[in-house]
Amino acid sequence: MSSLIEALGAERVLEPPGALPQAALRLDATMPMQPYEIEIGVDTLCVDSSSFRQLVESNDHDPVKVGEAILAIVAERGKMYNPVTGSGGILTGTVRAVGDAHPEPPPVGARVVTMVSLTLTPLRLDAVGEVECSSPHVPVTGTAYLPSGSPWVAYPDDIPFDAALAALDVCNAASQTHSLIDEGTRTMLVLGGGHAGLLALATARDALPGSGRLVLIDADERICERARRLGLCDVALRIDLRDAIGAVRSLEAAGVPRADLTVVVVNASDCEAAAILLTADSGTVLFFSMATSFTKAALGADGLASRARMVIGSGYAPDRGRYALELIRRDGGLRRALAEG
Repeated sequence: MSSLIEALGAERVLEPPGALPQAALRLDATMPMQPYEIEIGVDTLCVDSSSFRQLVESNDHDPVKVGEAILAIVAERGKMYNPVTGSGGILTGTVRAVGDAHPEPPPVGARVVTMVSLTLTPLRLDAVGEVECSSPHVPVTGTAYLPSGSPWVAYPDDIPFDAALAALDVCNAASQTHSLIDEGTRTMLVLGGGHAGLLALATARDALPGSGRLVLIDADERICERARRLGLCDVALRIDLRDAIGAVRSLEAAGVPRADLTVVVVNASDCEAAAILLTADSGTVLFFSMATSFTKAALGADGLASRARMVIGSGYAPDRGRYALELIRRDGGLRRALAEG
């Protein structure tokens, strides 16, 4: 059992006692590297979309204040755990050292990308570089510790940095969407056209039966136009999903039936009711967005008497992002769109 605790990194939990690192209020990122860990010199945080949006909006789109907010969160918590959204992201950096008891470590000097959330990764920051409020990729100088139970991947040198990091951050949006598409999928909705939405759309183009209909819904017409230009959907509708009734009427006006599969990757809150209403009673909703309130989703489904299956999205991809990277290697337009943000 002690080896399991070590593999999870639970010995770094400061409070509350007995918590696992993700649920902990604070981690100890000051203790030296442990035998079962790797030490990473961190150069970039890829802050998840919901968290970055909240940080930018709550700091009046001031990049200096956003950087200061990130520093303050990490200093207080010992990890990048946004207290408002409860989410984090991933990081990339260079392996500085490897513990003697780590079973399958990367080589020292390798550049790696962590495949677990920053909400459970012990982290301390020395500095935050220049923040661009249009990009969640934040340059930093710092140190992270990754226990042996946390997966990582070698940075893919053949893919532009921003595109690779964007894809790996939300890679299971591709893998999990692919697992839910079957011969009965005739209409598929993707709610939100950001990085995860682009990967979900590309997955559907790859896996959806030839007769399937693929629809993107986003509140930003520029995002809709991008998806049309890339050929990633059959229909793109500008709809504010916070207006659930309006969303249903807009879908009906466009002649689109309720979906067999709906993938929710919006970074705005209060879109749960629309996601359920737009999905057929026999369909499935994948809530991959970290802005999702699962209370609202569950109780909302009760109130709507919906029998749709609701699936919680997970950031962990057993293939460690291989399928997502394959998609962007094949499609130069998708690759450029991910790199541009």
